[in-house]
Amino acid sequence: MRRGLLNLCLWTGLGVVVWGAGVWSVALASEEGAPSDPVLLAAMDAAEPYAAMVFHGGYLWVGQSRKDHRANYRVTIFNREDHRIHEVMLKHSASTMQAYGPDAVIVTGTAGEPNLTAWSIVRASASGFTVEHHWIPAEAWASGWLGSITGKEFFLDLGGNYDDPDGSNDPQLAAQTIFTASSSGKPSYLKTRLRGPISGFKHGNKFVILRKNDVRASGGKIVILDPATGLLQELFERNLDGPGEPVVLQDGERLAVAESNRGIVHFVNLRTGEKSEFATGGAPKSLAVSGNCLIVGMEAEKKGLVLRVSQNGPVETLDSFHFDSLGEAFLGLRRIAADPVTGRIYGESAYPCNAAVQDCSKTWNAVVASPRASRGTFLEQCSK
Repeated sequence: MRRGLLNLCLWTGLGVVVWGAGVWSVALASEEGAPSDPVLLAAMDAAEPYAAMVFHGGYLWVGQSRKDHRANYRVTIFNREDHRIHEVMLKHSASTMQAYGPDAVIVTGTAGEPNLTAWSIVRASASGFTVEHHWIPAEAWASGWLGSITGKEFFLDLGGNYDDPDGSNDPQLAAQTIFTASSSGKPSYLKTRLRGPISGFKHGNKFVILRKNDVRASGGKIVILDPATGLLQELFERNLDGPGEPVVLQDGERLAVAESNRGIVHFVNLRTGEKSEFATGGAPKSLAVSGNCLIVGMEAEKKGLVLRVSQNGPVETLDSFHFDSLGEAFLGLRRIAADPVTGRIYGESAYPCNAAVQDCSKTWNAVVASPRASRGTFLEQCSK
């Protein structure tokens, strides 16, 4: 919000709404809680199926795809004061979300009408927030975004290229599951065949991808793809049991990935191949990087650890956090994010309720933040 403007205020049932410079701000009722309590930023619909949340550019961005158990596609933006300052409507679901440049996020998802996948860039500026929308032609189906290289956007297609000339000849052949798209023109699939890509991101000019041979199984592999040559490198000789999405540490050389069902976080030096691991004492799933620290979220326990992962030192536990005091309003810690400036940690619970077999009158889906009193408690140590 632009400083120095005379803002207008209105009291509502949610709190104080403040307008200025193209954005509005809602001060949440949860601000009345004790500074040592986790903050409930937003309760989400009980049918919300996607965990799409990123802290980037000074804002917490949260994708939501359901309202009153029906499709309602939007990105909600929170500032560092826990105020909901803006909401951008989308033409498609917010299935995945990643940082895009210094001041934007990219969201991929599916629309009902037309029944196509799409990607949108939501950008922050001095005058507010804007959205740039792109449909993906029916020849491809985006299940996630990988990154941008030489002006092209790379996407995952979990189902694979249905127009693959060799696919019908060999049902055991892995599909072509990565394609490029631009703001205009037809998508183009890479010749690389990669079975079951779940998620990924760009690191340098390569892609780090979590994939599964069977999307229903817990086992998965982490692979590195060079799109220029099509070469694939597996980082582990075995399947990881319950892997989460990997992250690259601040030094740019090491990758971390959680293996939930074994309670371990693995570290791999991408340059030397050296590996190490850290036992968390729980079921780690989601990871976030803050300076020289790795934030580890443990899904079932609804708590986590702050680990210092300095390049030349041992992995050390600096702090812990928990969201279990929220009880039934927060089912599990499916995704985490971290603010490297304030040290706040954010958690998201997103598990779709099935009205046929469950009571969906109350929601267990929410976005929460670590206590206000926790701001900056480990920042100095994470900068060493």
